[in-house]
Amino acid sequence: MQKIPLLQLRFFPFLKKSTVSCAEWPRNATYGIDGLAHKDFVDYSIVTHLCGGLANQMFQYALGRVLSLRLQVPLRLNISAFSNSPETVAHVAWRLPLFLHAVVDGIGVDATPPPALHKYLRRINQFAQTKFNRKFPLFSGVVIEPHFEYWSGIERVGAPAHLYGYWQSEKYFSSYATQIRKDFAFPALSEGGAQALAARIKACTNAVSVHIRRGDYISNPQARAFHGLPGPDYYRSALEHIRTVVGNTTLFLFSDDPQWVRENFDPCGHGCEVVDLNQPGAPQHDMHLMSLCRHHVIANSSFSWWGAWLGSSGGITIAPKRWFADQRINTDDIYPQAWIRL
Repeated sequence: MQKIPLLQLRFFPFLKKSTVSCAEWPRNATYGIDGLAHKDFVDYSIVTHLCGGLANQMFQYALGRVLSLRLQVPLRLNISAFSNSPETVAHVAWRLPLFLHAVVDGIGVDATPPPALHKYLRRINQFAQTKFNRKFPLFSGVVIEPHFEYWSGIERVGAPAHLYGYWQSEKYFSSYATQIRKDFAFPALSEGGAQALAARIKACTNAVSVHIRRGDYISNPQARAFHGLPGPDYYRSALEHIRTVVGNTTLFLFSDDPQWVRENFDPCGHGCEVVDLNQPGAPQHDMHLMSLCRHHVIANSSFSWWGAWLGSSGGITIAPKRWFADQRINTDDIYPQAWIRL
């Protein structure tokens, strides 16, 4: 194990908490405090603080998993951010157990809120990393994502460490891609409509998943102003490119607003089927079905990003070149090298 820097011991009196396997959560989601950490009681874990929807949690898990493997230390998933999530926001919930293979022995789940000190250290680290272009955190026990593009400083992070951020780039886990794919192996599709749809997708040589994200991008003015929405021109250009390469084919249209898609989406001459499983509590099934398609036209959405990345067909993936409404944000690293930006 690595030695802990004296500065880290001095300024990070981590609380030593019990952890529990994912399979046992939430029965044992409350943990006691054994005492302040010191030289004999330091927890050498990588702790990933999860937030957001399923796909965001997948990115956060992937980075934590890679660091734990590289440093050969335990991984803990802190899910305290979900304890106060409004029930009306269905996509903001602890979702990783939907992937049975991501809930593996040796990975702990911790519902204890982080120490109040983290809030201030995160601000200091973010200021230092953005204003002074520091390549490693000023306080190495708390690591906050300094910007959206890949941050090379992650390569010098040691254990113990608490990770805060979204970490939305394949570069954070490409060296362990096989393991991440194994962890995110999809559970079986539900019987009935989902399995029948999977059969139709597999029977189509050049099936194309098309993701039309609406939901909070429409209903929440702040989300729409920040994320923006790919317009009809994006989908038209993407589908024309698909036609140029493979000819007319069948589109499988995925959306959180399938009725709107039925009434408004132009398939541009391709055949199409709107996917409407009506299973809001099982988003992994939609992602699974996306991954079965040979080609992908994704939205500016981490959900369809994973649907395309977890596919193994080697087909075409097209993504919007504007990931956020604010073009000043550098989004180059969100796209794997082979993907086409339109």
